[in-house]
Amino acid sequence: MTRLTTSARIALAGLILLGAAVAFGPLLLSADPLEQHLADGLAPPFWMDGAISGHPLGTDQLGRDLLVRTLAGGRTSLLVGFVAATLACALGVVAGLVAGYLGGPLDRLIMGVGDLWIAFPFLVLALAAITVVGSSTPVLIVLLTLAGWVTPARVTRALARRLKGEDYVSAAVGFGGGHRYVLTRHLLPAVAGANAVIWTFMVGALILIEGGLSFLGLGVRPPTPSWGTILNDGRDLMETAWWVPLWPGLALTLTVLLVNLLGDGLRRVFDVKESDRA
Repeated sequence: MTRLTTSARIALAGLILLGAAVAFGPLLLSADPLEQHLADGLAPPFWMDGAISGHPLGTDQLGRDLLVRTLAGGRTSLLVGFVAATLACALGVVAGLVAGYLGGPLDRLIMGVGDLWIAFPFLVLALAAITVVGSSTPVLIVLLTLAGWVTPARVTRALARRLKGEDYVSAAVGFGGGHRYVLTRHLLPAVAGANAVIWTFMVGALILIEGGLSFLGLGVRPPTPSWGTILNDGRDLMETAWWVPLWPGLALTLTVLLVNLLGDGLRRVFDVKESDRA
């Protein structure tokens, strides 16, 4: 098996450090991301005139510390991205294995549902769902899960259809192995590598989507911080207080870059072709 490339190892180390920072940073700083100090509003970063001690990255218009808010917002954004990608891949793998191995009407039903789902614009579906049930983190995770399951389902189905004709699968069936045994002991391990690559890229994509939805007011509900909501807070301050949207924007960009570098490294390790991920 090919080893991870140097860039993928650096990306993995960076993601581990980033995860530790967003998980423990607000606790170590002993600061509340929602705490307001109106007198300290729009304080610039530490290298600029007018900076305030204790706020190295500056403050927003309500005097909230941007370092703490960026770390706390990363906790929300990463949680949503990782959980939604995991659930989407799990749902897609199960659906793809069942469709690809059993075939027949069930295959047509599952793939038909997938085709119908992706035919509708996601933003319209998200807006309709949020209008009915309201905006919250669990609702956002469910929406992103439903948005992402079709790709792993299609890839898994294609692999399962190809693998079920292999000799070792036929031998397992010949020795009395039932559908559950064949699916869990033979096909699931065989499709794990491709889906690990899909999951990695999906994490980055869903973090971006979460940021976009939260920026539009359709994602995480304020005052809970996320990178998207902090960007929304600073959208009218680009000329006067550019540092407010700068830090969450950089964090979002860096995270997606690291995730994609790791995904590319995993693709090389598992020898997943671009056509397999399409």
